[in-house]
Amino acid sequence: MKNIIIISLLLLATLGIAQDNNVALGTFIPEEVEPMPASAKQILNTRLGQIITKNGISDVSYNSRFIITPNVSVISKDVVASAPPKIAYNLDVTLYIGDGLNGTLYSSRSFNVKGVGNNETKAYIAAIKQLRANSNEMQSFVSEGKNKIVDFYNTNCEMINKEATSLANQNRYEEALNLLVNIPSISTCFDRSQRAIKNMYQNVIDRNCKLQVAEATAIWNANQDIYAANEAGAILASIEPSSGCYSEAKSLFNKIEKRVKQMDDRKWEYKLKVLDTKITAINAASDILKVYAQNQPKNVIYNVRGWY
Repeated sequence: MKNIIIISLLLLATLGIAQDNNVALGTFIPEEVEPMPASAKQILNTRLGQIITKNGISDVSYNSRFIITPNVSVISKDVVASAPPKIAYNLDVTLYIGDGLNGTLYSSRSFNVKGVGNNETKAYIAAIKQLRANSNEMQSFVSEGKNKIVDFYNTNCEMINKEATSLANQNRYEEALNLLVNIPSISTCFDRSQRAIKNMYQNVIDRNCKLQVAEATAIWNANQDIYAANEAGAILASIEPSSGCYSEAKSLFNKIEKRVKQMDDRKWEYKLKVLDTKITAINAASDILKVYAQNQPKNVIYNVRGWY
């Protein structure tokens, strides 16, 4: 139930941000990548995310089907005669974009980077930071992968929608939404997904509303004091106004609010949400998935055999 409350609180965090034409891409650094300092691996992951976002792609952290992944080779490691001595790394970093589930490689490029530092870790990090997100070669590499991803949606639209419908029929609405909201608006499949997204989003908030009202009611009936009122009020305040049981939530809220005034003779700090017509289902659904993803295990096993 705590997860449901968090989801509702963050549903509309991106109001006013229209759906763009971005494709969704996740970063993946396999365990067998060239051994490197842990901090350097973290910097590499961050740099991959920057490469994604600065080239018009959405960085997705939750079990993304499409991935960007690196392979790092140490060409040389030298000691620079200086006071104090420094370490110099010469690396070849090859980046790959592809379908991590079926193992199809879409695009690859190799980049030679060099870095100098007071120790091996700093030298390695300095080299990784030489990967330039906006270089012509990097833009060409990302654009090639992006176009192949869009082609995937164009070609497999019917399959994607059927799978989403199957998941929704099993009440696995978040998983169904995850398939549909990642369809780029520049794909010919985009328009077909919109009605399904709206219906699934409605099912999610209707389900959540019933659970939230039931929990708030149980809390209030168990102990009708100010502490129970505040706990129930926080739950009710997170319910979406367009959900099916909003009138029940409002009735319970008004009942508790009236009792709070009798107990404390002061204005209650909680308020119900009001309907905002600027809200779009696709933005709200995207926010559901952001929070849903944070509470899910990263359990995808990627197939990158033959890429390296």
